[in-house]
Amino acid sequence: MRTLIFAITVILLIICGYSIYESIRSKVAAEKDVLTWYEPSVAKLSIKVEKLCTALATHQSSAVVQQAFCESRLAYKNIEVFAEYFSPYTVQLINGGGNDTTKGNNRQAFQALERLLYPSLQAADTQSAYIEARRLITAVNSLSQVASKPLPTDAQLFDAMRLELVRVMALSLSGFDAPESGQQLKEAAAALDGVTRVWNLYEDRVRIYNPALVKYTADLLTAAHTRLEQGLPESFDRQAFISEYINHLSVNLKLSREALSIPYDSEQYILDPAASNVFARNAVHPLYVSAEAQSDSAGSHDPLYNINGQQFRASYIYTLLQQNGALNAVAEGTK
Repeated sequence: MRTLIFAITVILLIICGYSIYESIRSKVAAEKDVLTWYEPSVAKLSIKVEKLCTALATHQSSAVVQQAFCESRLAYKNIEVFAEYFSPYTVQLINGGGNDTTKGNNRQAFQALERLLYPSLQAADTQSAYIEARRLITAVNSLSQVASKPLPTDAQLFDAMRLELVRVMALSLSGFDAPESGQQLKEAAAALDGVTRVWNLYEDRVRIYNPALVKYTADLLTAAHTRLEQGLPESFDRQAFISEYINHLSVNLKLSREALSIPYDSEQYILDPAASNVFARNAVHPLYVSAEAQSDSAGSHDPLYNINGQQFRASYIYTLLQQNGALNAVAEGTK
């Protein structure tokens, strides 16, 4: 009997030790492997924008140029989860909000290009569009300069995923940052793919503690992507999608983070990293809640979301995300 108990104890210790080893190994891998995905993806985006520049320089048809633009946007949306969190100021040169397209000099590269390319590119606008595309490629190339920076932490990557879900809701689903192209659902799917790529780095670690949570998250991501791919912008129920997928995914990320004992930052926040979702009570810091959250809409691409008793305009959430990104950047610079 003693021999049996000893053998069982040894086996359990080996299993426990292996689990701890795998957890540590996966932790290091997650922080490094995210760059093995991100850096080639930035290179892919750069190639797509170069093709857009070539299409404009060689005076291709409006349809060809628009296709090149859409491919560039999808490539950007795929890396948005990482780029927005770790390069917020560079991203402002690449992708602004829908409101920026009405403010003349404040137009950002993608938004300025979209205004020129839709509903069709006019010959007189080709040179202006080419100049904007060259500005875009310069900003995109800056995104690849991450090798000299510290590796992202688990806490940062989980926060980046959570914020990207908010961005999918506010920007992509509504077409807020690309109102003319009609590609909002495809862009939402591309952004969700980026979240999935980062999440995949943590699946094995979370599975040790809660395999059911991993399966549920995978099922949600798959179902959400299918719904976006099959949906039509004019009839898509954004609020139902947020309630059924975005909010549940946000909760799952919170549970996964806590299962891995990844601490929450004690720094000041605008969007609380510990909140289950942006509509949860006190998810938005009280100092940043204002009447703008429920102000009259500027158009169909600035919908009013009314979920869990909370009401926010897409434009207001976009502003919160910008402020949150700037605050994160300042906090990182002081560490």
